[in-house]
Amino acid sequence: MEVRNWKLESNLQSPISKPMFTHFLVPLDGSALAEAILPVARTLAHACHARVTLLHVVEPAAPATIHGQAHLMNADAAERYLKERAHELAQQGIAADWHVDVAEGGDIVQAIFAHGLELRADLILLADHGASGLKSHLLGSIPQQVLHRGEIPVLLVCTATLAQRAFQCQSVLVPLDSSALYETALAAASEIARASHATLHLVIVVPTVDALSPERSATGMILPTSTRAVLDLAENGARQYLAAKLDELHTQQLKADGHVARGDVVTKILEQADSVHADLLVMATHGRAGLDAFWSGSIAPRVVKRATVPILLLRVTGDEPVR
Repeated sequence: MEVRNWKLESNLQSPISKPMFTHFLVPLDGSALAEAILPVARTLAHACHARVTLLHVVEPAAPATIHGQAHLMNADAAERYLKERAHELAQQGIAADWHVDVAEGGDIVQAIFAHGLELRADLILLADHGASGLKSHLLGSIPQQVLHRGEIPVLLVCTATLAQRAFQCQSVLVPLDSSALYETALAAASEIARASHATLHLVIVVPTVDALSPERSATGMILPTSTRAVLDLAENGARQYLAAKLDELHTQQLKADGHVARGDVVTKILEQADSVHADLLVMATHGRAGLDAFWSGSIAPRVVKRATVPILLLRVTGDEPVR
């Protein structure tokens, strides 16, 4: 389909270093619930000086309604709708365009990622109700898409929660793992925090014996004293690592603090998100869980299902460290 552009002049200056996020892809289905993601896109696009492409992928035999509202059933209707939304963004100072296509075989998730690559987007923003009612499908598959594909980071937004308050980006939480492997998240979060004048909150969770992953729980039961000693050493290492990362961030003139927690990883991440009133959670995730790793690929989907704030997921590259 033909792509149109709406652009207004901006006096904002580009940062000296090459930014990570300059082009957002935002899938919409025509529903007001899906449109709840637009304030997030608008806020971050302003902060990052990014342009936005609105996308609708027409489904074969599309339903007439979605979320109790009229659904975009064909390319012409989708183009009119996206054109209006793009014009609204342009009026707010954001460079915006739109794209309409048809999902081959009806695979909406596959089509979204394919168009992200085709359009050279560097961030995909997805509402949990924003792709034709496939909430459970999206929540289950998107983290795995990120893990296995990895070309484009994904920002997942819980629209039901977001509708209760206006989105702002003043507090960014970054779970880490005492390993440089997962610092992809820290780099992304630092860029967003700098652009948004937000505070970075770093958290490392070291499990207790009763909160070990299934891969390690057998060892914990057989050798509880030794396991506790290993975990205590890990906590000390986490505190040293966190202090070093905070020194680096403060040197870069970023506002940042850190916290080391003990217990179930997912629970402690979410508790810390509440404690710091996080507006955004940024996570790097690998998709593989080593026997001795404190972090596993199952963490991200579990956090996504329980979190009430937007989550930016980035794929970890490279081999997992041997512990």
